[in-house]
Amino acid sequence: MSPKCQIIINRTREGHFKAGQCVTGTLKYVIDKPKRYDSIDISFVGGGKCNWCKTDGDGEKMYISNEEEYVSINKNLFTPVGDEMVDPGDYEYPFEFLLPDDIPSSVKTDFCNIHYAIFVKFARKRTFSSGGVYELEVPVRGYVMPCSPEPLIFGVEKKLLSLNPNNKITVKGEIDRTCLNPGDSIHLKMTVTNDSNVAISIKSEFVYYNSYISSGRSPSLNIEKGSIPGTEETSPTVKENSVLELERTIPILDTLYSIQHSKIMVGEFKVKVTIQVPFPHVNADVQVPVVIGWRKEEHDMPPSYSEVMRGNN
Repeated sequence: MSPKCQIIINRTREGHFKAGQCVTGTLKYVIDKPKRYDSIDISFVGGGKCNWCKTDGDGEKMYISNEEEYVSINKNLFTPVGDEMVDPGDYEYPFEFLLPDDIPSSVKTDFCNIHYAIFVKFARKRTFSSGGVYELEVPVRGYVMPCSPEPLIFGVEKKLLSLNPNNKITVKGEIDRTCLNPGDSIHLKMTVTNDSNVAISIKSEFVYYNSYISSGRSPSLNIEKGSIPGTEETSPTVKENSVLELERTIPILDTLYSIQHSKIMVGEFKVKVTIQVPFPHVNADVQVPVVIGWRKEEHDMPPSYSEVMRGNN
């Protein structure tokens, strides 16, 4: 019979641990009668696996995968001397595991799982029964690196098929922050100049790109992309030969987090602005990269737009 075991971690206020922090807690277990164990160990393990299936030109299915280890720390609590047994009793051990600085955040998608956990193993090699293995998942958030300057100026232009070279639409925009904390907001300003002879509209949305990378000398790439629900917004109609000033705030869910520092997955976010034109013309868009996550130098960062607005109210 396996021992009764509890892995108790000292939870953080945010509900997760950040890279570079210590994961602390207490292991408690009860031994009801003298037992022989080859070892009792507690470990902190973090790793990632990705896998997917694709079909080649001959219709054959290929199963593609990759995996990576980020951290593996083991602490031995008991190793017998000779025929030494573990006496009955209630046992309690405090533990502490230091997380590396350069690890990716925990994530689980249809194609990838980056997972951190504490394992406790009671090993019994000389018997047919296992001594028992216990696991407790530990949510981790890695630090992120910015990808663009702040504020960021961007633009997109759409020329319509016409004998008139000025038959075009231009959008000039500004984003206040390109590296945000989870739960923050993006403030977006745009000037739309419609010098065409058609009415148009501007759609803005927040999109994600998850890139999964296989192993091998010639890695395969599987890209999963889509729009974050609730972030799409379409402007009022911009009439021909007119100018419209647009402004909107895009909320960032506190569950969103960029995935960096991994060789098997890259998780990215972008603000996508699309000029929507009537048929037979083709839409044009621009996609501005945005990083979501905590930076090491966070305490030196200026306040975000939403933080300033909250402070003024």
